[in-house]
Amino acid sequence: MRVIADIDVLGDDAFQARIARLSLVLLGATVLLAALLGLARGGEKIDVWWWVALAAGTLVALPVHELVHGAAFKLLCPGCRVSFGFQDAFLYTRTEGAVLSRARMAVVLLAPSVLVTLALALPALAASLPVLATLLAGVHLSGCAGDLLMATAALRERACTHVRDTETGVTLLSDREEDE
Repeated sequence: MRVIADIDVLGDDAFQARIARLSLVLLGATVLLAALLGLARGGEKIDVWWWVALAAGTLVALPVHELVHGAAFKLLCPGCRVSFGFQDAFLYTRTEGAVLSRARMAVVLLAPSVLVTLALALPALAASLPVLATLLAGVHLSGCAGDLLMATAALRERACTHVRDTETGVTLLSDREEDE
């Protein structure tokens, strides 16, 4: 397979800057939406338990996010060895060297963005706390910026047919002869 691009999340300063920008945009939009929701509803009962839920949801989401990546890898890449790590304020899941189709890797990359965000927001919505739901969902999504950017890169690159997980990110690959 031909290498199209290497995405080095841990070592590429420009990519990390893109992650930071997207994360800040998502966080800013979240705060704005939460404020507008709070104003539109005439406020939301905010007590100590509301703050505990916000803090706990935000902290618990980090490792759960990585566990969802691990489960998605196990489901979509049977036999691959999943490991976890922490570097430069990034928690990460990897199956170094595993090659998945572009669609499967997109699912692996996006699974926590969907599943963990829903798991955070739905209980708050069920408790009639839409501001809390918005903050929990938005803070989590702002932490998904790297995954969102890697999935976007793979899905936008028409020549990409497969994606290899690496120690520091992913490599976009093509198995098409006409692209060579």
